Amino acid sequence: MLLHASFVILIAAGAPPRPVADSCYHYRPAPVSLTGHLVQRRLPGPPHYDSFARGDRPVVVDFLILDAPICTIGDYKDSPNSDAFQGQDTIQVRRAESTWRDVRRLTGRRVVVTGTLSEWALGPDRTPVVIDPREVRLLP
Repeated sequence: MLLHASFVILIAAGAPPRPVADSCYHYRPAPVSLTGHLVQRRLPGPPHYDSFARGDRPVVVDFLILDAPICTIGDYKDSPNSDAFQGQDTIQVRRAESTWRDVRRLTGRRVVVTGTLSEWALGPDRTPVVIDPREVRLLP
């Protein structure tokens, strides 16, 4: 028993600290600025958005792996953004005409994305919380 307890303590002591969640954010129209690592992934797209084997076409999806997890505050006044989410450490960066070139250029880098948050919808949204970007810029 003592050996088991010592092993658990050693594992816990060597584990990297879990980031503490930032303040909770409201959905749009409230603007937010989030920092993290911008990545792209090739995922199944239309028509089913779930399987290349079923014939779904590949699509490239942009994600922001956040420096610290976030939570959201649900809106309840006739809003589609009614769910609150905790501990979101990765969010999808939706494609936007005004920012897609910056996203492509800065993929793989640490960035700040400014925009508005929404709750995911069916189909192309891949994370419970998504951001509609207004600006994407490199962090020093």
